[in-house]
Amino acid sequence: MIASPGADPAELGRGPLSRWLPVFWQASPDPPAVVPFPVTERTSPVRFLLGVIFSVKRFTVPAALLAVLWQVGEALVPVVMGVAIDRALATGDGGQLVWWLIVLAGVFAMLSLAFRFAAQLAERGTEAVQHRLRATLSRAVLHGDGAGARAPDGGVVSLMTNDVTRLAAVRLTVFPVGEFAGVVFIAVSLLVIHWPLGVVVLAGAPVVVWVMGRLSGRLARDSRVYQTLLAETVGRATDLVAGYRVVKGIGAEAEASRRYRDASRQTLDGAYRNVGLLGRFLTGSASISGVFVAVVAALAGWFAVTGQLSIGGLIAAVGLTQALLPPMRMLAMNAVPAWAAAVASSGRILHALQGTPDSAPHQPAAQTPPPPAVPVVELSLGSEDAVRIEPGELLGLVADDRVAAGIAAALLDPHVDGDVQISVGGTPGRSLDAYRSTVVVAPHHATLFSGTIADNLALPASPAWLRDAALRAAACEDFIATAGGIDAEVGEMGNRLSGGQRQRLALARALATDAPVLVLHDPTTAVDSVTEQTIASRLREMRHGRSTILITSSPALLSACDRVVDLHDQDTWELDDAGGGAS
Repeated sequence: MIASPGADPAELGRGPLSRWLPVFWQASPDPPAVVPFPVTERTSPVRFLLGVIFSVKRFTVPAALLAVLWQVGEALVPVVMGVAIDRALATGDGGQLVWWLIVLAGVFAMLSLAFRFAAQLAERGTEAVQHRLRATLSRAVLHGDGAGARAPDGGVVSLMTNDVTRLAAVRLTVFPVGEFAGVVFIAVSLLVIHWPLGVVVLAGAPVVVWVMGRLSGRLARDSRVYQTLLAETVGRATDLVAGYRVVKGIGAEAEASRRYRDASRQTLDGAYRNVGLLGRFLTGSASISGVFVAVVAALAGWFAVTGQLSIGGLIAAVGLTQALLPPMRMLAMNAVPAWAAAVASSGRILHALQGTPDSAPHQPAAQTPPPPAVPVVELSLGSEDAVRIEPGELLGLVADDRVAAGIAAALLDPHVDGDVQISVGGTPGRSLDAYRSTVVVAPHHATLFSGTIADNLALPASPAWLRDAALRAAACEDFIATAGGIDAEVGEMGNRLSGGQRQRLALARALATDAPVLVLHDPTTAVDSVTEQTIASRLREMRHGRSTILITSSPALLSACDRVVDLHDQDTWELDDAGGGAS
């Protein structure tokens, strides 16, 4: 894409002359459509990193070729100068001098333009990779199927920023390729000038790079530790801000501040340690490469003294030796540390993506085991006729608040004599053992336990699929994702959750019992209408084959019932098969 001359579309502040030059390969103003990076349980950090790097070959391949031209141009400068000295200055030929000056100017133009466009394409590739990585992480966070999804907290903020920036190491396939090509070109040029010099470079350069790679081992390990500390500190700060009202309410500001300061101090110490290791690595690698270049230069000087090299050859050899130092240093400074940091970030992002539950969806109702034997339930309501609940029926009871509370209390404690009596399979509710093994009553004001969401759903003999299905039926996916996954803390008595979230979690706990007979008393009074409608539609599917008594006046919940008994008018009405109308 070429921008029109005379304009400055990117607002780069180009001068009055350069603004009239065309801008090549300008990025489109519209973000590209992306496909999430594929991840499986067998994907390793190195494999994921390579997949990320090679996902933008349309940028990296031409950028790498241009980087090769740049480094070859850098190495050609001393070669052209040496040839010019031998063919022009040594002979006094003015025409040769002009010719080689033109050639030298062409070499400088080539290497300058090659570097410019290589850097531009590498940056385009980096931006494209970062965009796709953030889209992949956003999809995992925002559209994960419930409990396993990562939370969009400080940890994910760190992933989206620091780790994505480190992982989008497109330059690993651009400039190091050019630097390696530059080293090879210099070695070949020295072979042509004087073959022993070329042999020394070809044999010694791989050894030097291998030694620098060995020196980077501790740096790579510490990079992952530091990035983990940084993410934990950012996450702690985010949690502190999110829970500030609770911290303020219990007077724990000093303790919360102390914990954050400790975490921040550990991260600062990790940063100092990481920077120190990086500095020692760069110092060691620069010393090794400097000694190697000095040895090559000394050999070239000895060959010139002994008459094996001409003056032009000596200048070319010394210039090539000096040109050998920058690519070797850049290999040490760019490739090795960047690779170490990118592998560490790849592992952290991969851990976040592999933790998402997209590959393990909730088990559908068709695959659940057959329901247990469900008895007939008879409910006597004082002067009213007994209400019979058939096995597998979803019955709605409509009453005023006082009567509804009385019915729920009587079902919670059925051995007390009163107007409300219940029998299960012909056995009176006073037989507590039989009653408790069959009937579960979820009170309106349910209490959550301190601990995690998973702790509040940790019921005996409750399989994981049933827990996930209960969370889905209670429409808990959204706040579980924002709270930090199923292992997120709910606080004391669930005080980290809103009223509606606590009520939905309590409903999920009741549904996870998979009781043959379940009694629910106003389970959605603190839930918005849209979520309530979702719960109503999923509740019928979740309780298929079991008996359920809904004590409520919610139209949305009553619309999901098979039959509704209205205690106000002492009337009974049934819903049609569509669940939408009375008959």
